[in-house]
Formats: sequence, C-alpha cells, structure tokens
Amino acid sequence: WEMLRSNELKPADRVRLLLDWDRILGFNLKEYLQSEQPEKKADPDTYLASVSSSIALEVREREQQRARNDYAQADQVRQKLSSAGYALRDTARGTLVLPRRSEDEFTVISSSTDIPDNTQRPDLYDFSLNLLAHNSQKDLERCIESVRKHVYDQQVELVIIDNGSTDDTLAYLQQLARGGDLVGEFGQRIAVQVLFADHNMGFAAGRNATMRASRGHSIILMDTSIEVRGDIWEPLAMTLADRSVGVAGPYGLVTDDLRDFHEAPGPDVDAVEAYLMAFRRELLPEVGWIDEKFRFYRLMDIFFSFFFKTAGYHVVTTPLVVERIEKHPHREWYSLSEDEQVAKSKKNYDTFRSRWHHGESLLVANFDPEKWWPGHDHSYHVAGEHAHSAEELPPPGVMHVHDHRHWPDHSHAHPHYHEAHR
Repeated sequence: WEMLRSNELKPADRVRLLLDWDRILGFNLKEYLQSEQPEKKADPDTYLASVSSSIALEVREREQQRARNDYAQADQVRQKLSSAGYALRDTARGTLVLPRRSEDEFTVISSSTDIPDNTQRPDLYDFSLNLLAHNSQKDLERCIESVRKHVYDQQVELVIIDNGSTDDTLAYLQQLARGGDLVGEFGQRIAVQVLFADHNMGFAAGRNATMRASRGHSIILMDTSIEVRGDIWEPLAMTLADRSVGVAGPYGLVTDDLRDFHEAPGPDVDAVEAYLMAFRRELLPEVGWIDEKFRFYRLMDIFFSFFFKTAGYHVVTTPLVVERIEKHPHREWYSLSEDEQVAKSKKNYDTFRSRWHHGESLLVANFDPEKWWPGHDHSYHVAGEHAHSAEELPPPGVMHVHDHRHWPDHSHAHPHYHEAHR
C-alpha cells in the first residue's frame, strides 16, 4: 500500500500492480472500477439522499456560504455537523457528507492494553465509577441517570466501555460521548469518559480497560443493573479510609470449601459481588489486573477479591450501601439458556479453582495469621524472594526443591534454581 501511495512509480505502473494484486487477493477491484459505483461515490447527491432532510439542508446552506466566501459561518456549520457525527469533504462537484469514522471521533480499542495505564498518575476525582455496556441501553440509561441524580458533593467521573454492542446502546453511548460532561441534580460536574471496543473483548478485558483509564482516588466497579437511590459515596469512602481494607461493597460472599459461596452480612467476607465493588486505585499495581480468561462475568468478582486478600487486605461489606441502591435483574444471566448458564459458570469456576485451590488459609472461616499463606502467584513467591545460606545451596545450575506448607494438610514442592550473590 505504501508503494501505491508513493510517487516513485508512474500512475500506470501503480494501477497495473494494484490489478495484479487484486487477482491474487480476490477483491474484484477491476469490476468495481468499471462499474457505476465510483461515479456514485463522487456525487454529493448520493450522500445527501442518505441523511435526514435537516442535515441535507444545512449542507446546502453551507455550500452557499462558501460560494459567498462566508467561511467563518461555513466553519460553524462544519463544527455543528461534526458534533452530530458527520464529516464533510468539499470537492469540485460539491460537499460530500459522511458519517464520521468511529476511530476519528471516539476512543476505539481492540484490547484493554490499548488504554494507557493511569494507575501511577495523580488522582483527579474522588471516585471513578466504571460501567460495562453490551446491548443494555435501558439498564445503562437508568443506571447513569440514577448516578447523575445522586452525586451529592463528590467529585465523580464515569468511565464507560461499550463492549461491542450491536443494538441502540452504541448510538446512545456515542451521543453521550459527544455531549461531554454531565450535570448533576444540583449543578455538579460529572466527568464522562467513554471507550468503544471494536468487538466484544469479554467481561474482564472490558473491566481492565476502564480501570486503566480511571483517575479517581477510588474505583467502583458497578453493574448496569444497579440503580442508585441515595448517598453511596460516603459509606464507601469511610470504609476504604481504613488502610487495612482492600475491597468494599454491599453484597458479600463466604465459603468454607472454595466451592459453594453464600451471601453473608459481614463485615469480613471472602468476596464482594461485582454488582458494586469499590477499592482504592493505588492498590492496582499491587493486586494486578483481572485475568482476561473471564469473558463471562460469573466468579470474576470472587477471583479478583482473592487477590486483595492474598495481598493482606480485608474484604468487607458496607451495609449502608444496601439501603441506598436497588438491584434489578441481571439481563445477561437471564438471556442465557440453562445449559449456557451452567457451561459458562463451570468454565469460570475452573479458572478460579486452578488459581485459588490453595486459598483455604485466606478464608474468613479459617483465618489464622500464623497459617496465612499468600499463594503461589503472590509476587514474593513468584519472584523467589527467599534465600539460603551458602552451605544449603546446591551447585550452580542444579535444581533443588523444598516444601511450602500453606495449610496444615496441604503443601507443595516447588522445584527452583538459586543464584549465588556476593
């Protein structure tokens, strides 16, 4: 393509190359070039016929302004139409009006890592409320409107990702992104940041993207089935002000066997459900991102909660928040057949179990500081940050093993190498 765009070859040679490649790639460009389509694409009337009469009228009026050399007024019309999602291209035959490409207007991503990691950057808000949308316009609108009405005196930003919606959710979020900041019930400014995935990246990847983009002191992962009815901010802020607390939220779960999880009032629980879970943004570099194998939402919240527990933080409930929200049915769950519910849930449980099968010492029912084990994937363990005396070390390059006992009846042998440091 760079060769075709360059001036190093004569136009005739470039056309010949293009047609040669077309025979291999099968784009049928020769047939296209010989059809009436190129002529139609150069005709302004083709585009005007595809937009509303009001947009077409503004385009015609702008052409007249340009003919009168009234470029200032014409530029205002261009800006207005750009805000409405249209791009204008002036040609000798007239103005072509085209829908703006999403990537030209919005933040469009293909993976969570397309978003710069803001975790080390200063706080700009008290809270970053993260929402994930996928074909859920009604729930999303209800959730956002409820937040707008109940911001109180908090500095809040909304970080929303459209995770490959194929219905009216996409158009709704595009309009929300064009509108800029929201205004609260009493005039408060609510910052809005909307990300657009070019396909459904999966639940965990969508969450990772919004967390990477967030700039609040605390992040709230909220499901669009939640409707805010009162001040959720103060009880969450007070709970998270305790530096020993990692995660807080209204709905807690406990288990005694890492298989069956039950709702529990807390305050100490084994996991907080992701209908609403809050944590300090500064903890993300320590606990890490969510495993993106979780394309479906179930058990992702339990999996993520355990990373806070293994880092030594408490996971707690905030009962006041329960009284200040309303939980509506989760549409994704009820959109699945019973077989799909079972299959997707089992797949996620297998991911959870493979990582946390050794998590007994982390459970509220079992917790004992003397038996607490941070887990195989804790940074201290993975990095091998333990040492031996010179007498205990094997020869260089020779593997050795020793048991790590992280539960009275549960231990593992871990083969590894050591380097001698002088």
